[in-house]
Amino acid sequence: MLAAKADIQAAEPYPLPAASRGPFLATLTDDVTRETVKAVVAQLGWQDAKCKDGGTDAALAAIKAGAPPVFLVVDVSDTPDPLDAMDTLIGLCGRATQIIAIGLTNDVGLYRRLVDLGVADYLVKPVQSQTLLDAIQAASRNDRADPAPARAARVIAMIGARGGVGTTMLAVSTAWTLSKEQLLRVVLLDLDLHFGSLALSLDLEPSRGLREILGDPERVDSLLIKSAMSSAGDRLRVLAAEEPLEEPLPNNPAGIDALLNDLAGSTDYVVVDVPRSLSGFSRHVLGIADMVAIVSEQNLPAMRDTQRLLSLIKGMRSDAKTIVIANRVGGTAGEVGRPDFERGIGAKVDFSIPIDTKGAIAAAERAKALVDVAGDTKTLAELKKMAAGLAGIDQAPKASLLKRMFGK
Repeated sequence: MLAAKADIQAAEPYPLPAASRGPFLATLTDDVTRETVKAVVAQLGWQDAKCKDGGTDAALAAIKAGAPPVFLVVDVSDTPDPLDAMDTLIGLCGRATQIIAIGLTNDVGLYRRLVDLGVADYLVKPVQSQTLLDAIQAASRNDRADPAPARAARVIAMIGARGGVGTTMLAVSTAWTLSKEQLLRVVLLDLDLHFGSLALSLDLEPSRGLREILGDPERVDSLLIKSAMSSAGDRLRVLAAEEPLEEPLPNNPAGIDALLNDLAGSTDYVVVDVPRSLSGFSRHVLGIADMVAIVSEQNLPAMRDTQRLLSLIKGMRSDAKTIVIANRVGGTAGEVGRPDFERGIGAKVDFSIPIDTKGAIAAAERAKALVDVAGDTKTLAELKKMAAGLAGIDQAPKASLLKRMFGK
């Protein structure tokens, strides 16, 4: 206890924000951290502070049994999925609770994702008293400041140069990879409300809620969006529809904007399967997307239409970021060589996905993402590389320990 107090710089008792909720709760899994937290709480002059044994499960139980605290320090060391647990805690406590997570994993990526969720800070064990004190005071200052605007979800638009080139399959694989391997919160949106097959490819029931969202922007709220979503995993949600063919569809781009605005803060990426009909919705998404992927096969008709789409998108936005994906390479009739194809479209092919017939059949039969069942290692590697590239995630290999230490 004395050692824990010794490294705290002299500080005046720090007042808790006035609130009608419990002031401070910590749920911790080891004695050393528990003593550190108690020393900091005593230094701050907080009387009604509670330190309990356990991690996220103990925090959930304590909050359900009483009022949420102003400050929550929670140990995630033994939590299999810290992001999911924190998301649940934030939903239970609300944004008025400042949460500091403590864990064993020294991972910048985990820290950023926790902060994006709404966690005030993430500290790595062993936690020094002064470090915890600084984190609590910084969180308290943030609580008094004006709340920062919610971060907009990044939009990845994927459109096929021709029908049947596998755009939906690649959109599903991209969303699956980002949610499962990068632990990002992803919404998969099928904008073809008449003929879209995205939900079907994952064996999900399409919802009529998507039409309401896109057709009546004034009514859009989180509850309506949640009710229209289908779950395809812990961090993957799907928005799709199967509207009667005799009914006309809404075409007001304001519906897209309202949807994306409401997803801000709760979603990292929206992967949009854009139909080739180039309706008002399609053109709007292509114009606002952070990244546009044109999916093609390496044949002459697809080469022509890839070039036309590249021109269209560049005309909409001179700063548009576009990626060309050649799909099913090595397995289509009349295939053009890559150098000739690139000359024809006036751009390079960024990702080349080899044909994997067995994997495609398995994905269709099992209603899974191709990247989840691909048997061909080259296809699997390129699919994962493609997803990272679309999301702007650096996949450069890390230097070995010896190289980092000695520069060799």
